[in-house]
Amino acid sequence: MTRLTSLLTLIVLLAISAPAFAQFETPEETVARGRELFVHQWVPGDKLSPNGDGLGPLYNATSCVACHAQGGVGGSGPKDHNAQMLAIVPEPGQLNKRTIRSFLSRLKTMHPEFVDSEGSYYTGILLHRYSTTPEYAEVHQKVTTPLEETIETRKRIRRMLNRRGISEISLLPLSLVINDHDMQYALAERNPPQLFGTHLIATMIDDGDIEAIARQQIQSKNGVSGRFTGRFGWRGQLEDLDLFIKGACAAEVGLQVQEMNQSKDPLKPDYQLKGTDLTPEQTSHLVAFVRSLPRPEQVMPEDPNERSYVNQGAVLFDAIGCAECHVKDVGQLSGVFSDFLLHDMGSEFEDPIPAKKVKATEVTAGMTMPSYYGSEPIRYTETFYTVEEQNHYKEYRTPPLWGVADSAPYMHDGRATSLRAAIEWHGGEALASRANFAQLSEEEQLAILKFLDSLKAPKTAEEVPSRITSDEADEPGGERISSIPSGTIEVVAARK
Repeated sequence: MTRLTSLLTLIVLLAISAPAFAQFETPEETVARGRELFVHQWVPGDKLSPNGDGLGPLYNATSCVACHAQGGVGGSGPKDHNAQMLAIVPEPGQLNKRTIRSFLSRLKTMHPEFVDSEGSYYTGILLHRYSTTPEYAEVHQKVTTPLEETIETRKRIRRMLNRRGISEISLLPLSLVINDHDMQYALAERNPPQLFGTHLIATMIDDGDIEAIARQQIQSKNGVSGRFTGRFGWRGQLEDLDLFIKGACAAEVGLQVQEMNQSKDPLKPDYQLKGTDLTPEQTSHLVAFVRSLPRPEQVMPEDPNERSYVNQGAVLFDAIGCAECHVKDVGQLSGVFSDFLLHDMGSEFEDPIPAKKVKATEVTAGMTMPSYYGSEPIRYTETFYTVEEQNHYKEYRTPPLWGVADSAPYMHDGRATSLRAAIEWHGGEALASRANFAQLSEEEQLAILKFLDSLKAPKTAEEVPSRITSDEADEPGGERISSIPSGTIEVVAARK
């Protein structure tokens, strides 16, 4: 009896002292634990989330590294790992007190996350590529199928063209998909960004440094004029790096954390996870790992002639105006090549989900997916797509160019497969720089491209495990549940 009492006492003492031992965990051990979570292949009911449901129910990949592997663990992702956004494209005058209830009901039927508990709606939500529910594949295919050509479809598209001052349907920048109960939906995409050096972006740059650049751009002779909302995300939608990382867990892998709920399954809208998939300690480990990722670096060629090309390209990069937005040094951070401001990129970049109107980051428990991706709740009394706010639909944060050589494809949706194509896609406020690039000689253009190609992923980046690069890594059991590419309107476009 004495031995049993002693054993129980020891167990109790160990249980009480466990948190005390945890505080002596070295930074290296914390980062190592975070790395394990980053490369872990999650499954439903995963052993690493005993208080949650593991992977899903909706997700875009089964691991963090699946979308962040180019140039090493923590890099950017290929186009087939783009996050898909499903957005509503309301028409002018559509909403009033009489029609709002029906409008919200139809939106919520399409996907429960379109409407919040306060009766506000979001213009766009994350449309996950995969689900642990097998029936989801059929739903995903239906929603992402290109818009079918009908008389009503052509009328609807004509109204969209008129609103945007566009004459040809082939120039409409929206990927139109399903039309459900007289409501038109469109797809938008976001390419996974590289995570290298994000800790330095969060800690070595003050808001004042970024705002100073914005004030300086007011004097620009090229029409450059950026505004600051946040330094993370393609729409600058988040200012807090930790929340950005935790949000990715919930949004991309379906791992609910304390600050961010996992997405609601449209096939099981009443299901809600009561606990979390990752404990606060696990999320802290994961954040520590991402913050530990090394910064990209410039690698100069050994050949003197090639080195001369790179140096000439750096001078030309500045001379033609690229450096107005891709600022080399910001605050105490050197070689980042970004101003972290939102810029109007032109009509070809119109996106159905607008950038935030003002700088704001609220870190509250149980945030929703639309908030993570930048969509803001809208009351029916607000006017959709006013003339004054059209630029918000074409605004994107200037991406840092450090590591750009190892982060193809380029632009927010991966539309550019090469650095030259990325330059030639620039419009809006960057139109003057693009025109200046076009007027350079072929040799001068090559020098700029060689300069950009010298901005590499960090040499010390960990090589991605071979199992991650295989197709089987994307889905539990080696089978994809749903993998339908984004819809286009090529059939309708043929009848301009």
